[in-house]
Amino acid sequence: MGNDPSYAPLTQFVISASDAATAVSEWLAAETRARFCPTMPCSQEIEVISNFIDVERFRPDLGRPQAGAPPMVVHVSNFRPVKRVPWLVRAFAQASAGTQAQLVLVGDGPDQDACRALAHELGLGPRAIFLGERDAIPELMAPADVFALSSREESFGLSALEAMACGTPVVSTDAGGVHEVVEHGVSGLLSPVEDLGAFARNLATLLGDRALAKRMGAAAREQAVERFSRERVVVRYEELYRRVLARAR
Repeated sequence: MGNDPSYAPLTQFVISASDAATAVSEWLAAETRARFCPTMPCSQEIEVISNFIDVERFRPDLGRPQAGAPPMVVHVSNFRPVKRVPWLVRAFAQASAGTQAQLVLVGDGPDQDACRALAHELGLGPRAIFLGERDAIPELMAPADVFALSSREESFGLSALEAMACGTPVVSTDAGGVHEVVEHGVSGLLSPVEDLGAFARNLATLLGDRALAKRMGAAAREQAVERFSRERVVVRYEELYRRVLARAR
């Protein structure tokens, strides 16, 4: 809601009146400073504390690609325009031309009808699978070869982190704070936000080289556990609360 001008006075007041302020990424902290602090001085620095992931719930042993099964890309979102799911469908069609690769789309929202129509127009047929809303997200992410994130804006990229914890490499646009979660060339592949061709090439790279995808997936799981586990992040919040309470006393 930070981009909605009608919320700006409230957001400015909350930041200036708070004893502490946090953001989930360096990108979001910088955006907050740029949008709100010039017109109303912030009373304190905005501290970056990332989102966390339950690495016991999101884990690789929930499923792996089956031998002989076609490569699979999975995407999970609310199908809002900012997620650019039709853009992803077009990139997938380009990346998977001449293959049996599948695109599994999980979720629902305003752009789903447009995605279905585009998938039909591009001749994807049964290779584009629309699952709608599902609860068993880890069980859908873990068997995938690639998780795809095509957003125009992302404060953090929590769905990408969930996929990483499942041992699934990420192909994403380099939007907002995503590069603070996904390390290009290690846990996934990033491309400029508006470069559909580069995004499609990254998808094709991992779809065509399952051994590489598996290595990146292992690195993704390792980074998720080491940097974003619940225990590590909760400690950061506890430390912040203690500092605020100490100042109050």
